[in-house]
Amino acid sequence: MKPRGTSSSHSGLGEWLLQRVTAVYLGLFLLFIGVRILLWPFEDYQQWRAWFMLPWVRVVWLFAFSSLLLHAWIGIRSVLLDYIKSVYLRLLIAIVVASLLIACGLWAIDILYRGAAS
Repeated sequence: MKPRGTSSSHSGLGEWLLQRVTAVYLGLFLLFIGVRILLWPFEDYQQWRAWFMLPWVRVVWLFAFSSLLLHAWIGIRSVLLDYIKSVYLRLLIAIVVASLLIACGLWAIDILYRGAAS
């Protein structure tokens, strides 16, 4: 087995591909939302809520939030690895950012499933 030329445990191709997939999904999601609102605008809050209560709509939104958070994490992690040389500072910033992204993800789940049901 030939040793690899990098000190990393992986090449980053998976992260690169995942970030591209999430970007494509987010682009399609925004196009979908834009077309939906442009062609069939909501007359009032009740129509918006009725549409939002459809299970497939909430799943689409959940994937959008998940894609956004994953996309952000991969980008921020790359910036931290490239520009923050101090391991301890990089770890501290990564923990803070990861905690904020997890909190945002939990908040999105709460809005989508518990908040929409009330």
